[in-house]
Amino acid sequence: MQKPKIFQMIIIGVFVVFVIFGFLGFSGKLPLPMRGGDVNYGEVILWGSIPVSTMQTLISDNFRDEKSVSIKYVEKNAETINRDFIEALASGKGPDIILIAQDEIIKNLDKFSLISYQTVLERDFKNTFIEEGEMFLRPNGVIALPFTIDPIVMYWNRDIFTSALIPSPPAFWADFYNLVPEITVLSQGGDIVKSLVSFGGYRNVSHAKEIVSILMMQAGSPIVFNQNGRLSAALVISNPTNAENPVITAMRFYTEFSKPDKDSYSWNRSLPESRAMFEAGDLALYFGYASEYQPIKQKNPHLNFDVAVVPQIGRTSTKLTFGRMRGIAIVAASKNPNGAFRAASLLSGKNVVNEIGTLLGTPPVRRDLIGLQPAPATGETESANPPADKLPDAALSVFYDSALISRGWFDPSPNETNQLFMTMFDNVTSGRSSMTEALAVAHSSLEKFLQSY
Repeated sequence: MQKPKIFQMIIIGVFVVFVIFGFLGFSGKLPLPMRGGDVNYGEVILWGSIPVSTMQTLISDNFRDEKSVSIKYVEKNAETINRDFIEALASGKGPDIILIAQDEIIKNLDKFSLISYQTVLERDFKNTFIEEGEMFLRPNGVIALPFTIDPIVMYWNRDIFTSALIPSPPAFWADFYNLVPEITVLSQGGDIVKSLVSFGGYRNVSHAKEIVSILMMQAGSPIVFNQNGRLSAALVISNPTNAENPVITAMRFYTEFSKPDKDSYSWNRSLPESRAMFEAGDLALYFGYASEYQPIKQKNPHLNFDVAVVPQIGRTSTKLTFGRMRGIAIVAASKNPNGAFRAASLLSGKNVVNEIGTLLGTPPVRRDLIGLQPAPATGETESANPPADKLPDAALSVFYDSALISRGWFDPSPNETNQLFMTMFDNVTSGRSSMTEALAVAHSSLEKFLQSY
């Protein structure tokens, strides 16, 4: 009678061990074991727009001794990767896995093979990756495993603020109004010589759509509603309290800085592109991606600048910025689906995610790595003069914090919605349409784009 009990205990013990190892594998605390013993899944083709030199370094460093799968990376132009992908699928020569951004999800849903929630538990996914990664979750499975995150942060010119006797950059949007008279400089003819911020315009504002998205999402609009996979526009929101549409509130704030008759006047269409003006030292605040830190430094090594988390509406509001996330998606037409899943699992592991962030100058996409962020720098030297190949800890700390609060929205067609937003703001700033009218037209157009998918 004793033997069966011992046998049952052994079976239960083995089962518990396998469960623990499975959880640790996905969480990154242990490498994922090869399924099927010594199975070799062969070569897996990965497409992406990350430079091939960066990805080859990543693959060589992490998978040199990997026996289960061989990953071959093919770099594609960021502007044409989606078109190339469609053409390759049509000819039967597509990749097995692809790095896809969150704004490319909707128009490519039918081209990916979902990872079931039996394979990757939804709770484990949410516990492993930062919140924006949940854009890759569908009602019936996972579209992609998060790989990189590049949040929008606020770059600020320290010399401009110091000359104005202002010790730190603004933490709230309301602070901008008082800063304009202190920082923006006009010539005798009324031309803007030095500007606080490039708000109000669109065509010469780098990442205008992302900036406007931040303001709208912070105001309470998701831009696109997602109800169990069904998408609908959310630029016009009915409010039972009769309060103003939060999107109009956001638009009004943004456009205030382009009105010459206002004390907040700080930008117009005749000025250079905003990043170029910041690099030249004539723009106090620039909103750009974390990955732009080193390129800005290389463009003007003498520019004395720092970074901060994007301002918020108030102290009690939910903190939020925009983030561009890439995920690893398995192509439905892959001839090696098991190898594709194995490669995607390896690429989303802790060590790989940490290294790709270091190589790209961006924060990691995993929660267990975000918790290990560097302490903010306490002195001026490190922030002002970091080594050429290393980001200062002060900047990294801001990037980590920004990754944690990053959000995105389901963009049905990035190029078309960018044109839609541009037209909306051109009509408002030119006086051709009121904010309410322009917003209604944009809402209707966005709804039609979403219905197409």
